[in-house]
Amino acid sequence: HLSVGLFVCQGNFNSAMAILAGLNQSSITRLHKLRDKLDRSKVEHLQSLEKQMSPSENFKTYRTALRNASEQHTCVIPFFTILVKDIHTINEIKKTRIDNTELINFEKCWELARHLEEFQKFQAGVCDLQADGSLQDDILKAEVLTEEGMYFSSYSIEEPVTENDKKRYKAFLEKRPTTRTPSQFF
Repeated sequence: HLSVGLFVCQGNFNSAMAILAGLNQSSITRLHKLRDKLDRSKVEHLQSLEKQMSPSENFKTYRTALRNASEQHTCVIPFFTILVKDIHTINEIKKTRIDNTELINFEKCWELARHLEEFQKFQAGVCDLQADGSLQDDILKAEVLTEEGMYFSSYSIEEPVTENDKKRYKAFLEKRPTTRTPSQFF
């Protein structure tokens, strides 16, 4: 369901990042022939989403999109990992006390308060999202694959092409016990 990643609710950055992480697994990205068969507009939309969630410049593009979404929507779900990372970074880098005194560093307190206030604003947002029953069913019925299982499925869809992929496939076959059935990889 590539469309899940392409049409994720506008403002749901956490889900967008989770979907991108799944689509960028090496067992998926190696499927060049399959990707070539996808509708070009969906591939372009996926590339746009990848740029939006890019970690370059400390997630600058994501932070801009988050700020814009916060101004336009009541329902915004930030990428939680970045929110926590920012709070952790402020807490670790800024001193709690000012230069070996008992004075409290209020600059640090204000920055932490600003981030926590932003988090509370996201929590208070009203999300009027409708569940997609068929998508929920697909997700709930889907088998959870191990990394080995993902590669097994990947190689059954598309044979290795690159030298690196061929080496990985060969190692995969050597590691795999001959008595194991495909369902044991899932």
